[in-house]
Amino acid sequence: MTGLKAHKKRYWLIGIISLLILVLIAARLYLNIWLPRYVNNALGNIKGYEGSIEDIDIALYRGAYKIHNLKIYKKTGNIPTPFVDIDTIDLSIQWRALLHGRIVSNADLTKPVINFAVGKSGEITQYGGGVDWSKPIKDLMPIDINLVTFKDGKLTYQDFSANPKVNVYINNMSGEIRNLRNVVDKDKQLPSTLIIRGNSIGGGNLDMTGKMNILRPIPDMDIETRLEHVNLPALSNYSNAYAAIDIKKGNLNVYSEFIVKNNKVSGYVKPIATDISLIDLRKTSNPIKLAWETLVSVVVEIFTNHSKDQFATKIPLEGDLDNVDTDSWATIAGIIENAFINAFKNGLDRDVDFSKPENKGN
Repeated sequence: MTGLKAHKKRYWLIGIISLLILVLIAARLYLNIWLPRYVNNALGNIKGYEGSIEDIDIALYRGAYKIHNLKIYKKTGNIPTPFVDIDTIDLSIQWRALLHGRIVSNADLTKPVINFAVGKSGEITQYGGGVDWSKPIKDLMPIDINLVTFKDGKLTYQDFSANPKVNVYINNMSGEIRNLRNVVDKDKQLPSTLIIRGNSIGGGNLDMTGKMNILRPIPDMDIETRLEHVNLPALSNYSNAYAAIDIKKGNLNVYSEFIVKNNKVSGYVKPIATDISLIDLRKTSNPIKLAWETLVSVVVEIFTNHSKDQFATKIPLEGDLDNVDTDSWATIAGIIENAFINAFKNGLDRDVDFSKPENKGN
């Protein structure tokens, strides 16, 4: 009799396991049909933009799914490059957060590209403005994202109306944003950490670090950025299109610190150019262009700090987040200070502090 009971129990166990396997198979088959429709529907509800995906892989055993080849285009303007182009998005449950009593998720992005652009007519721009991008992100991953990592990314600015065409970029970007949902460090004003690395056009090196709090209605942040060792001639298309200047020689470093606190921005951007040369008589045949470049060269020569061979300024950033002011007079004063009073140092000035009482916003 005991053997018969054990035999029945074994059959029950096999039956339950078989039923679970069938449920998982059915769930997988259902999700394979339903999930792509759901994602495409979410991408179709972005104001002024339209999106699509190529495929979705589902991994029920780790509570995850992968989106392949996601693209988002601006609907108007005939801009020939997508605003967002991501090779793979891996969305999964962050199991470690369960130890803190929270259910949150990870988002791992491979080859994410964001293209800011101006259309061929010059009238339509692709900057992502006027859209609440948090909605499609929440639709794609209903569980709050706590960790974002990415690799092999790219950020570009392209002007298809300019002649020559402008294409400025940061590539080979990798980085991470941790603790977005404040699972740990709950007492800190800025609990999330940001790290981004990359390379720019002209062989520059980008290093961005900072802290954030995205749980506020308007996120607070404290960001430091270094862009160093940019070969200036690589930016000639940009300078030629917007200022009719060809850069023959030079190097550029850019340093920036800024904070956002209670929707108020304060900080600076400090560009430092060294060893600049704008004129090459062997290649400049247009007399008007030659005269203009000569005039600009004279101005740069006058306002160059010759002991450091650098032309530089410090541009203050102040105002509301949606209306940041760059003081033109302060920028000119920075040029004069660098040239005749005290050469600006390469590096961050460390004079922007989120914790200072004067940086309290409204």
